Amino acid sequence: MKTAQRNTLAALALMALGAASQVHASELFPNLPAKTIGVQVKIQSFTAADAAQIKAAGFSFVRFGVWSDSLTAKTYQKQVSDAFAAAASAGLPVLLTVRAIKALPATSPEELNAAGAKFANTVTGLEKSWSSQLVAIEIWNEPDLETYWPTRNFDTTFVPFMAGMCKAFEGQPQTTPRVGFGFARPPSAGSASTVAMKSIVSDYPKCLNAVSYHPYGMTATQISNAQTFIQQNFNLPGVISEWGVSALASNGGPEGQATKINAFITDVKRLNIPLTSIYEWRNSDSGSNDREKNFGFLTSDGQPKPARLSVEGLLNAE
Repeated sequence: MKTAQRNTLAALALMALGAASQVHASELFPNLPAKTIGVQVKIQSFTAADAAQIKAAGFSFVRFGVWSDSLTAKTYQKQVSDAFAAAASAGLPVLLTVRAIKALPATSPEELNAAGAKFANTVTGLEKSWSSQLVAIEIWNEPDLETYWPTRNFDTTFVPFMAGMCKAFEGQPQTTPRVGFGFARPPSAGSASTVAMKSIVSDYPKCLNAVSYHPYGMTATQISNAQTFIQQNFNLPGVISEWGVSALASNGGPEGQATKINAFITDVKRLNIPLTSIYEWRNSDSGSNDREKNFGFLTSDGQPKPARLSVEGLLNAE
């Protein structure tokens, strides 16, 4: 086949996939406005003033995380409710990521099942409390990295836990879409995340409404291929719950960061990704190194970086 013919067929396939994804965007995320790009914030520092600026910049939602094993503390409950109030003040819905930060007190499949069912109760409680403000609830964050799956032994412990959760969801009314599992890398042929996903969606096909992943460093073609793989293997759309680029000198500094973010937004819009969240709104002084400290659209003291200024024109042009 000639190169031109191959390119034409590839373009047609991409357009067909994009059209299918757009249907998912409108059907699966009813609280999401027409725009599908959001930004991540931290609940401990997120304010109504931030929310107003985020809205003005053209983002359509915010993503923040809640730790299930911290929710019994009154001070933490207030942090969560304050973050929802800040988002509501600007009319920004929330992509809520929920995970535990401590290792699960479980080892056997039966214990992991029970822990998953308990976690499902927490998710259901959050859904009942905040459903009117939620774009979706994301189950976990980067469980394919040991740091965020402290129970360890992902290959043997993840599926029993999530199976217990999914089973507990059965028969419960669902008012908010659920996405999972915020993989650090998208599932691919033979990967541990693919093996886990196939088991979960086979036994519990209604547990999730989309598969979420974090395509740091991936090209538009690689993202397109990941979307196709997810749809074909799990019969679910893929969504990007976290992606970003640090303003390091190796990335071209703040100006290079702006250029790369604009290119990424253009790519995901062209690919019709149903939902995309960019990391993050404000630099993090608590980051462990310079890279981790410099992903923000703003400096840590709230000054706009070039990315903040350029993204406003791009997003508000929609």
